[in-house]
Amino acid sequence: MNSLLLFLVKSTLSLSLLYLAFSVLMRKETFFQLNRMMLLVLVLSSLLIPLLYIPQPVHSKIPVNLEPIFQASPRIEEPVSTTETPAILQSAAPAPETVQPVMIPIQTIVIFVYLSGVLASFLMFAYSIASVLLLFRKSRKTERNGIRIRIVDQDIPAFSFGRNILVSQHDFDTSYEAIITHEQSHIRLGHFYDLMLMELVKIVFWFNPLVYRMVNDLKEIHEFQADDHTLHSGIDAKQYQILIIQKGVGHQKFALANSFNHCQIKNRITMMNKQKSSKAGLWKVATFLPLLALLLMFCGKTGKSVNSEKKLSPQIVSTGAQDSVKKLIKTDIAPPPPTNQNKIIAPPPPPPNKDKHLIWLKNNGMVSYNEVETQIDELAETIKSELQKNSKLQFNILIEEGKIDERVDKITNILKVNGDPKVSYFSFHKEKVSDSNGALQYRITSKSMDVK
Repeated sequence: MNSLLLFLVKSTLSLSLLYLAFSVLMRKETFFQLNRMMLLVLVLSSLLIPLLYIPQPVHSKIPVNLEPIFQASPRIEEPVSTTETPAILQSAAPAPETVQPVMIPIQTIVIFVYLSGVLASFLMFAYSIASVLLLFRKSRKTERNGIRIRIVDQDIPAFSFGRNILVSQHDFDTSYEAIITHEQSHIRLGHFYDLMLMELVKIVFWFNPLVYRMVNDLKEIHEFQADDHTLHSGIDAKQYQILIIQKGVGHQKFALANSFNHCQIKNRITMMNKQKSSKAGLWKVATFLPLLALLLMFCGKTGKSVNSEKKLSPQIVSTGAQDSVKKLIKTDIAPPPPTNQNKIIAPPPPPPNKDKHLIWLKNNGMVSYNEVETQIDELAETIKSELQKNSKLQFNILIEEGKIDERVDKITNILKVNGDPKVSYFSFHKEKVSDSNGALQYRITSKSMDVK
């Protein structure tokens, strides 16, 4: 759910900013085909930007492998008094049950409202298609030049739907040539598919008022294109404009239909008589590139880091800590705790004692044996083989954050089955730090623990 809401927020922001830029820079230009393609590209870009990953270049970090210091933690046992009566037996009356109020997260409410709007928008879309199909059933069909023309007795504005033209009997008899030429232009230019895409966008972004403005602008551009093609086909410009004014009393009824009467009459006539925009105005298109780049930076996903090619060898930070680890593992006696123990940093030496091996259990689910990552099943075979070579072998099991999980039980069972060697358990914690030179290091703290 969080990812859906985040996608909607980023897409809405991208779509709104891109459309506002289009309205300011390109809306009044006569580059009809370019404006149409730009609107479609802006819509698709706003849908793709939140899904794209942005590589994050970073500086190379010095890898530092670490081994914690083990310190013995004495176990404190306190006697339990049996004379006191447990608190659970002292209370004769049961505790009253507290009724917890049902809390509905805000996120759930927002998702419910959004999905309700999606459903309502989809139903309106389906109703529009059903209305057109119902008119088709009532119409009489004829075909001209591969275009299906459907004639109805109702007084409705002519419109195209897919490869169909629906026209009233009156318009067919009086203004056939101009209307059919206009609607054929919509079909040949593929305007139906543009509207299909925009209707789907309206369903997803029903809450954004700018989407409806964008759909109206796209339909207006469709009409400008169809008017331009009609006039270039030989239709008289003045008679055609008079026809538009006469039919201007109609209104758009169907979402996926390109109607002959669609969009404001003034805008259509103005565009017919307007001087074509100079190609010098095409520079405005380039202004969208930095805007797209900025939106990609702010709304795109953060990808995997790209490290530089320079490789650095691991840095040894402290040898004193390494000697302390060796001494502990060799003698089994914890050295006195240093004054600043929690800040000791050490690299990972190889196992300092052939009779002691290290098993690391990390929070990310990884298991390593003597600094080599492995699987539980492979670890069982390795332990069995090592114990056959050295029956006196001992193991130190390091558990990150002291979080006991099923891996501890599996490893304990493996050791018991293979001779039940001596095992010591340690809980360790690590955190990233940087020294004065900016090198990446880890601070390690650890203590012994009991695992039953």
